[in-house]
Amino acid sequence: MFKYSLTQWIFGNESLEESLKRLVKYGYQGVELAGEPDFIDINKTRELLDKYNVECSSICGIYNEERDLSSENKEIRKNAIKYVKKCINMANALGARIVIVVPTYVGKVEAKNREEWNNAVASVRELGDYAKQHNIILAIEAINRYETYLVTNLYNAKRFIEEVNSENVKMMADFFHMNLEEQDMINALTITSDHLVHVHIADNTREAAGLGQTDFTPIMSFLKKLNYSGYVCMEFLPSVSNPYLVSEYRTESSLYEDYTRQSIEHIKGIVNHL
Repeated sequence: MFKYSLTQWIFGNESLEESLKRLVKYGYQGVELAGEPDFIDINKTRELLDKYNVECSSICGIYNEERDLSSENKEIRKNAIKYVKKCINMANALGARIVIVVPTYVGKVEAKNREEWNNAVASVRELGDYAKQHNIILAIEAINRYETYLVTNLYNAKRFIEEVNSENVKMMADFFHMNLEEQDMINALTITSDHLVHVHIADNTREAAGLGQTDFTPIMSFLKKLNYSGYVCMEFLPSVSNPYLVSEYRTESSLYEDYTRQSIEHIKGIVNHL
């Protein structure tokens, strides 16, 4: 009943075709691509997706200091808005439905200006209008307090999207971040479920599901009862303080292989017994 995808940028500088071969081997239906529109050949990417019969499930926005939707600097905000619009265009061209948005950049762990929340709301409101024109949903991601400060849990994310007030701005749940920030994950999901459009799966160690302490049974049971129709996307990572550095890595393909298989087999094993 669930559709499974995997965030391809976690495979470092591995070629997309090599990644797609692995995903097909283990039964994934989709792939989440890094939001780097200026560095992708759309036609070649579409050809590869068609060749391996894999959907582009989503675009994972990459938010650095020059892509800060909350910045007090108007030029940086303009650049960030322009960047997300390019990601929306990329999603549209590849048939993806979701673009992930982090309201401030990853690594910004304290406020520099009192207006940053309002700046981010205004930026995302503008982007919501653009996303609507292209039939794309923006999924706000709450990132844990050690990586950002503005939206760190699902309650914050819900308040944020309600202030944005756009039908094309929803939210996602990342269970690694939730392990750090939510007192009760099922309660948090229940309160925010009307807005849930995307899911990231990683264990509490940020490794593949089943290698840490997270009990995914109540989580998958909740999603099943909710009739969740979005992708369940695997996003395991090595132990690095800045997750974006992973895109520059060249890790042993055997580790990719093991984690790719481990993630989907663990989650499917749970779902099959619900």
